[in-house]
Amino acid sequence: MINATGWITFSYIPKAVKNYKHKAKISINKFSKEGNRFEVQTVSQPFDRNGDIVVEIKCNFDITFKERSYQKEASDYISIVSDALQELLPIKGAPITQIVNIQKI
Repeated sequence: MINATGWITFSYIPKAVKNYKHKAKISINKFSKEGNRFEVQTVSQPFDRNGDIVVEIKCNFDITFKERSYQKEASDYISIVSDALQELLPIKGAPITQIVNIQKI
């Protein structure tokens, strides 16, 4: 198994604008399951992006995913982390990802 930790900033379409920060934190933190953990740090004010009301969310992550036989070193998985995060979170647009640690476990 591979474990990666770091932070990600991404756009998210909130379900409601009223009390959006609290609701966005609850929505994103619900994706913490099956060994993956997300902790929302900041939520921007809502803004219009191409007709959608979105917020920018920055959260810490601690995710685990299966090793691939053709990936030999932990550093080989750096490009895979962003794809894994996009599968796990309701990301709108291109995220900004900072990996702090990646290791085989």
